[in-house]
Amino acid sequence: MGSELGSAALTHRFAVALVLGPALAAAVAGAVLALSLSGRAALGEQIAASPCGEVSAVVAPLLFPGIAVTVVVLPSLVALCVELVRALHGGTVSGLALAAAIVAAVPLGAAAAESAVRLVRRAEAWALVGSACLGAAWLACGAALGAAPAGPLGVVASGLDRSLPGSIGLAVSGVTAVCAGALWLALAASRPAPRTLRRSRPVSSRHGSRHPVAVAVVLLLVRRDDVRIGASATVGFGVLGLVGATVADAPAPSPFLLASTTALLGSILGSLAVCGALLPGCWLWRGGGQGLTRLGGLAALAGLSLTAVPVAAIGTGAWLVSGTSWSAAGAVGVLVVAGSACGLAAGAVVPWRRETLGDQVATFAAFAALAVAASITVGVVAPRLVALGVPGFVVGSLVCGGSFVVATPVVVRRLGAPVT
Repeated sequence: MGSELGSAALTHRFAVALVLGPALAAAVAGAVLALSLSGRAALGEQIAASPCGEVSAVVAPLLFPGIAVTVVVLPSLVALCVELVRALHGGTVSGLALAAAIVAAVPLGAAAAESAVRLVRRAEAWALVGSACLGAAWLACGAALGAAPAGPLGVVASGLDRSLPGSIGLAVSGVTAVCAGALWLALAASRPAPRTLRRSRPVSSRHGSRHPVAVAVVLLLVRRDDVRIGASATVGFGVLGLVGATVADAPAPSPFLLASTTALLGSILGSLAVCGALLPGCWLWRGGGQGLTRLGGLAALAGLSLTAVPVAAIGTGAWLVSGTSWSAAGAVGVLVVAGSACGLAAGAVVPWRRETLGDQVATFAAFAALAVAASITVGVVAPRLVALGVPGFVVGSLVCGGSFVVATPVVVRRLGAPVT
């Protein structure tokens, strides 16, 4: 991304798009994790029946996974933002402010998701008015800074184009993160119970039950609430990213990169959830006459499909609206395949279980660690191959193929482990 964006003039609109892109991606992650929260039931029957406060019930399953995510992700995020801003001729403090804005977007996305849950389940007048007032205040604050969608985080964009000191953006991002985190905790601790729905009719197949394994795995995944929520967030935030970059008049391929990478972080849930979805009935899959190697390969293919399809849809729309270069499209394609492989491996190491939020955060931490290791490996090997005269598309193909060669055996090993 640095090579693609480094030649562009760092105007204020471009700086706004640079802040909105990763912030929207972080908001996707926060929204998905917040909607996956299972509350007191995840603590077990004994603790759930104890006089444990609601806030403690929310914080308890997140404490150690959150520490793990912070230790793994935060140093890499800070290094990435600082180096990216330096490549765009910005300062170190502005890079730190960009990293803080991305961190602040996580509880912002979680708070937005909790507000949506409250409105859907209760439709309370005060919640509707409060959400409208907060949204209007956010847009008004952003409009005063020349970046309406970014709200107060528009100060970070002003720091990137050097119209304001970067230290102001760093301070505002920190305050925003604290306030958004407190708001999310308050909303999550008082989440209303779901409404009683009509019993749905059982799904029957008119053509028998003999589906290809990959199709069956995809159907199993898309029927999960967390995967459907992640897909919805992917499309919504991807469209918001495209609109924000277009309104900001960011030069190509910035809108394409912004929309597609934002969509990727949400759609990666499809790969993360593959092993977690198959493990409860793994004995049935193994007894169906499918070899473990073939089953693992088809499961990997299903995870890649669920990750790639939303990104392809959003990316195609961004390409038609704003245009892009073939090199940017190829880079996003490599990110999708390599990210899906990292998600499959992470979901095999720490299976994604929808009833336990702590396990989901731990899966995200494993994914972040594998993604960092993969990026370091590619960063060391790929430039040397290019220097030897290997064409770029061949290097990208090697990265995609190598990532799945590594990830598929990990999935096969997990599916072949004794059922517990």
